[in-house]
Amino acid sequence: MKTNGGFFCILIFSLILNTNVSHANIADTTITTLNNVHQGNGSGLGTRTVIDTFLFPQDISMYSNIEMRITLSCPTGGCDPWDRFANVSVFNNGEWYEIGRYITPYGKACGWLADVSDYRNMLKDTVIIRSFIDTWTNPGWLVKLDFEFTAGITLYDNIKVENLWYNENLVYGDAINPPVLPVVNKTVDVNSQIVKFKMVNTGHGQGNTDNAAEFSQKIHSLYVNGVETNTHLLWRSNCATNPCSPQSGTWQFNRAGWCPGADVLPVFFDLTTITSPGQSIDLEYRLQNYLNYCSPNNPSCITGTTCADCNYNYNGHTEPHYKISGQLITYLNTGTGTDGIKDFDKLTITPNPTSGLIRLNFINDGSSGRVFVYDIVGNLIYERSVSGKNVSLDLNGFAAGTYILKFSSAERVLTRKVFKL
Repeated sequence: MKTNGGFFCILIFSLILNTNVSHANIADTTITTLNNVHQGNGSGLGTRTVIDTFLFPQDISMYSNIEMRITLSCPTGGCDPWDRFANVSVFNNGEWYEIGRYITPYGKACGWLADVSDYRNMLKDTVIIRSFIDTWTNPGWLVKLDFEFTAGITLYDNIKVENLWYNENLVYGDAINPPVLPVVNKTVDVNSQIVKFKMVNTGHGQGNTDNAAEFSQKIHSLYVNGVETNTHLLWRSNCATNPCSPQSGTWQFNRAGWCPGADVLPVFFDLTTITSPGQSIDLEYRLQNYLNYCSPNNPSCITGTTCADCNYNYNGHTEPHYKISGQLITYLNTGTGTDGIKDFDKLTITPNPTSGLIRLNFINDGSSGRVFVYDIVGNLIYERSVSGKNVSLDLNGFAAGTYILKFSSAERVLTRKVFKL
């Protein structure tokens, strides 16, 4: 296994974390992986891609959230003067999973913080990390990646992430090669509590019809079993207020899903209410119809008439394309305790769906602990102490939708989804 200079510190820290201590004694902690690693290209430097292996805490059940802090600094000679596509991925069970994406600023140091809690099952023990920046210059960038673990009770310990699509060059608007992502069939896990779709999409290329795809606002769609369930407006409208600015270049112009010097914000669609545990579903991400008339593959294109130059010159006219990462993320409720009873059977909620009042029914008498209620994106909106076999909760003040109820005691942590009508 390849290691780095921080190996022994991480190893000692990992051993400390895995002693038998209570949640109350666990403090926030940070694991530094890449530590100002030089990523660039040219003059003997070919490190656009860096892959390394690190030791993370073995037991992360006492951490509620995990965030990845990306810090870019300028090497001697200055930063890359151009905005570049970049991402961070983790290798798990034979696949790479993109866990964060960003676009470098125009030639200045900056940084971002991204929530990577959904990848918690991949961010423990031995972790292989890949950092990529599509830079073609030397000096390029100095890259630092810190993973910040926040102590607390996690909403879900067991989260399943499945890759659906990953394509860094899905050509858009080509009449000869129409862009089509294949329909992907998945079986919803039988232990699913929450099912959500995550899409990260950024448009690139300019000088085309509608100035696609970088500067072209389009609406794409998610289909489940052939039915349109969600629409995705691919547009970032706040580039002028970028916290990494001012910069050089055209940083203030809005773009298709990204801004120079900013992390790329994913879009999430909740599929919980339209899927069932064990169900087979077809997932399809359809792009808005578009034809690029300013293309060498368009026989009707006339340079100087249809557009300034029908051929891609990579200097003001570049091929329109999308860089797409789609994932299915499932929050699971699994496991059987030492009493031989499955976790799912230890707590039932009636009625569910509910118009207001619910009753928590514990299989064991004398259950005491604390109840937390979260909205679908994980915001804590209600909590209280409870005890006894049957406990009533009033949800009349809650808006209609899906909620996550979590019961935590000294013996166990149980999670359930609640539907409010």
